[in-house]
This record gives sequence, structure tokens and C-alpha cells, in this order.
Amino acid sequence: MIKHLFQRTITRKGKKIKAWYYWYYDADGKQVRKSCGQNGKPCTIKRDAEAFLDGLDEKELTREKTTFNDFCKDFYSPESYFIKKQLARGYVYQQNTLYQKNLYMDKFLLRFGERLVTNLTVGDVERWLIDMDCSNSVKNNIIATIDEIESELYSNQLIDNPVHVKHFKRNTVEKGILTLQEITLLFPPDYDSLIEKWRVRTTEREQDIYSFATAIYTLLSTGMRSSELRALQWNQFVRPDAILINAMIDSNDKRVNRLKKWSAENKRWRVTILPDRTAKMIDLLRLDKSDDDYVFIYEGKTLTTWFLLDHFKCVLRKSGIDCDKRNITIHSCRFTYN
Repeated sequence: MIKHLFQRTITRKGKKIKAWYYWYYDADGKQVRKSCGQNGKPCTIKRDAEAFLDGLDEKELTREKTTFNDFCKDFYSPESYFIKKQLARGYVYQQNTLYQKNLYMDKFLLRFGERLVTNLTVGDVERWLIDMDCSNSVKNNIIATIDEIESELYSNQLIDNPVHVKHFKRNTVEKGILTLQEITLLFPPDYDSLIEKWRVRTTEREQDIYSFATAIYTLLSTGMRSSELRALQWNQFVRPDAILINAMIDSNDKRVNRLKKWSAENKRWRVTILPDRTAKMIDLLRLDKSDDDYVFIYEGKTLTTWFLLDHFKCVLRKSGIDCDKRNITIHSCRFTYN
């Protein structure tokens, strides 16, 4: 980009002075004119204007090389410049907030990390988010994270204009719950009847069917979150009918020793007492398991969010329960309990 110097007569504090400006053609061929100088102080001497342009050239080189991966390294670290600046402004980012921000940033960087910071457009982000299989609430959290990154890029003069993506309309629909009659229907007391009720495919192993049915019954009778259930290991049993809930599977499918809405001062751990039937059902799963084994598995693998919901809905439909119209999901088990 070639920049050309020229002079203009301007009025400063009631006096007319000659100040240096520069012009160039942007990517669309439009002529752009800007002042030489910073913080509202124009350059009145040509050598100062030339030095100013030299500095701009160095910034242009930096822009041409900086990717989002480069700029976002340690962006949400507690010791980062951005976090310190926010703290100075009175905005305190809790540890849990930083953790979530990093998750959203990782999703963004997975798609745009190698992109130059000057090459991102609103359309790029919108198309990516529209195709993303998640709630609009999650998408809006990602947008908020991008806004902070873009604002900091602009503050560092690495971009001319920040990318601002409009938030999506929240599409949260009230969760349906199961009735006592439906719970009784889904969990007959007889073992063979329970297996038949929860069988989805003829090829399913009996132990897998029983494990899944017990997992859902545990959610219904304890109010555990599915992320907590998926992370449950035998070492969390403080006694046969009591669980220390101190871990969950996060959105990156990693087991972490903290719970939702945790903070540095309070990891939100809690002990849950199991109803008698729940404890007895779980006890049948123990067999020769070690303390670090997961309690609920299916075909030798830990449960995933997608599998929990898909398999659960198959059983509901098989039992004549309209889960789609009533919006019954895995989280409905927690609502049913509460």
C-alpha cells in the first residue's frame, strides 16, 4: 500500500496552521485520507510526518503476519494484559468465567486460528455459527468472546474496524418433565421387564441395556446433571448409598474436578444420598470394577451427551411418550427431580 503525503490548512485553537496528511487507495480502490499524528496532535513538520508513515509501515507488516492464534495466545490468562486492563476498569473475571471464555475461544481458534486478524469478516463468523450444532445461547457466548478479541485488536491498531456480529435470538424452549405414571411405566420392578422396556435393538447386550436404564434412573432420582453422571467413577462413593459429586465432563469432553458455576473459592462439590432402589440398581454394576473405572458405560465406552439423548428418546418413543412435542430431553430428568 503506497501512501502519499500532502498538506492541509487547519484551525487549531483559533489559529490556522499547515498540517501533514497522507492518502492511499484501499482494497476497493477508494481514496482514503488520514491525518499524520497521534492523540489529536497533527504533524506540522515534514520529517515528523515521514517518521509517522514509517511507523505505519511497520504496523502494516505486523498486521500482515499476525494470525488469531498469534494474538490470542494466553489472551484469557489471569496474568494477561487484557485481564489486567479489565480488572483496572472494575471488571472481575472469575476463574470459572475465564475457563468458559477459553473454551469458547478454543472453538473460535479451531476454525479461524490460522486466519490473519485483518481478514475476518462478519459473514465468515455468521456462516460458521449458523452451521454450528449448538444452542443460540452458546453461539451468543462465542460472539461475546469474539467481540472482546476484536476490541483488543482494534485497541492495538492491528485492525481498522472490529467485526461485530449480531446476537442470535435465544431458542430456549421450556423443558418437559416426566409424570410419576410415566416413570413407573419406564422402570418396572421386574429385571426382565426392565431390560425389555429399555431394549432399543435386538443386538444390544443385556449389561449395556441395564447400565443405560440405571443411568437414567439415577438422573431422575438424584437430580444430577448429565455431565456429572458421565464423569461418575466408583471412587466417588463415600458409602454404598452416597456419592461425592466432585467431577464433570466439560464441553471439550474432558473429566475435570469441578462442577458447573464453580469458582476458585467454591468448586460446588456436594454429597448426594441415593434412594434405596437407585443404590441397589447401581450396586449390580460394580462387579470387578476398580475405583477409577467409570460407573456407567455402554459397549465398553463412556457415555456421550449425544448418545444419552438419542438413546433416551428412542426408549421414550417406544413407550408411547411424545418427547419431541413435550421437549423432553436428558436435562428433563433434573427438572423432573426438582
